[in-house]
Order: sequence, then C-alpha cells, then structure tokens
Amino acid sequence: MVVRKAQSILEYILVLSAIVAAVVAATGQNGVVTKAVDKMFNEASGTITDASTNFRNNVGGN
Repeated sequence: MVVRKAQSILEYILVLSAIVAAVVAATGQNGVVTKAVDKMFNEASGTITDASTNFRNNVGGN
C-alpha cells in the first residue's frame, strides 16, 4: 500500500513537472506564445497607425 501511494505521488510530480516545463518553454523569451503575442501586438499597432494616418490625410489636421 505504501509503495503504491509513493508511486502515485511520484507520477503526479512527474506530470506536474512536464506541465511546468511546457508552460515555461511556451512562454519564455523565444517561446511560441510569446512570439504569437508579439506578432498580434505588432499587427494591431500597424493597423492603428495606418488607420490614424488615413484619417488624418482624409479629414485633415495636424
């Protein structure tokens, strides 16, 4: 019984470690999530800049 309980605890620790490693890898400086968020932010920023430039050119203003 004690051996099986220790084995279960070890299995949970291994699964948790794998999840933590995946999250760290995905959100690190060169992680997939970080790159995706940076890309979306840059695209949104470009869209806003283009829209404000078009507005200023069409409506006028400083």
